[in-house]
Amino acid sequence: MRPLERGMGQQPRSRVRLASMMHEILVLNAGSSSLKFAVFEVRADDADLVCSLRGQFAGFGSTPSFEMRAAEGIDLSASLGEPLPATQAEAVAPLLRVLAKCGRGERQLSAVGHRFVHGGSKYASPVLVDAAALAALDAVVPLAPLHMPASLAVLRAARAAFPLAPQIACFDTAFHATQPEVATRVALPRALADKGYRRYGFHGLNYEHVVAALPRLSGATLPSRLLIFHLGNGASICAVRDGASVATTMGYTPLDGLIMGTRCGSIDPGLLIALMRDEHLDADALERLLYWQSGLFALSGGASDMRELLARTDAHARLAVDAFCYWAARHAGSLAVALGGLDAIIFTGGMGENAAEIRARIAAHLGWLGVALDAASNATRGPRLSPAGATIAVWCIPADEEAAIARAVVGVI
Repeated sequence: MRPLERGMGQQPRSRVRLASMMHEILVLNAGSSSLKFAVFEVRADDADLVCSLRGQFAGFGSTPSFEMRAAEGIDLSASLGEPLPATQAEAVAPLLRVLAKCGRGERQLSAVGHRFVHGGSKYASPVLVDAAALAALDAVVPLAPLHMPASLAVLRAARAAFPLAPQIACFDTAFHATQPEVATRVALPRALADKGYRRYGFHGLNYEHVVAALPRLSGATLPSRLLIFHLGNGASICAVRDGASVATTMGYTPLDGLIMGTRCGSIDPGLLIALMRDEHLDADALERLLYWQSGLFALSGGASDMRELLARTDAHARLAVDAFCYWAARHAGSLAVALGGLDAIIFTGGMGENAAEIRARIAAHLGWLGVALDAASNATRGPRLSPAGATIAVWCIPADEEAAIARAVVGVI
């Protein structure tokens, strides 16, 4: 068994015995408006994870929906058979019921893995959750106020729904724990740095997934100097050297870096002071502005979905798309410096996987580095997007945070 986070204490023996007979893992991935889930079967002495079922509750806060599919592609969405829940936490109980209908009730599930956006300074690896860990996670809520409350509510609901199954928290920040201090320290007094005011980085679970997936896909060793573009409503880029994160665009919060759907990305802190002073914005109003009313939404005049923006021809939409690609490339250039060069690029995330035009435009900005795409491969999502003989290999790999969480659960248990 892998050592647990220091301070977590001994776990009940019944849980350890159950873990030794592990055969199925439930993964719960709570987003700001959704709850994704997946069931993984553990085969071949824990060496082989097979996803047998996945789905999501989506549209919390607007129009709720539910979908679920078996690994064979069979649509099981109609099996819910009850009204849709109003929140992520309220979705756990009906999820338990629908899983039981599919032969995956509480007795069949040996562990539950959870995605957490933030682990703070305390957690740099997955942790088996007990009361002390739960209290530590509660203390992290101010660092990611859009995501942590829903994740914690789902965790508590899952502990009640699956009392025999160990619950493992996995962190988007953990992948970036390998970054050097020069990349994480902010130029503020050390007393503030010691309190946890530093750069963390996010999207780490998917970065971990694509780093593991690329050698299997390419049939070659992992490139030494790799840039990963995680492009979705939330967007970031990570510089990976020899499999380890060395720099990333997000910082203390998931607000920094690239322009995003409704988030501003990098911004002059002096501008924030001016907004508070001249526009009389308090902290709550400023938070709403930066998280919910900025980014593509602000530049386009009210649209945050890149599919809509690419279909429009007005000047505001063009500006939003141009700015997104321009700043993504500018940040990529900075991260290439952190790597000391560039060997390969991966595009991932909803936009990174599905928006061929965005990939092409970002690559065009980076042409001076030797980045080039094959138009036909880019149109069909590759998976290899660069032409034969290209100096820098470019790939498209679908995001799968749930698979990374499942592997982490096996590692802990």
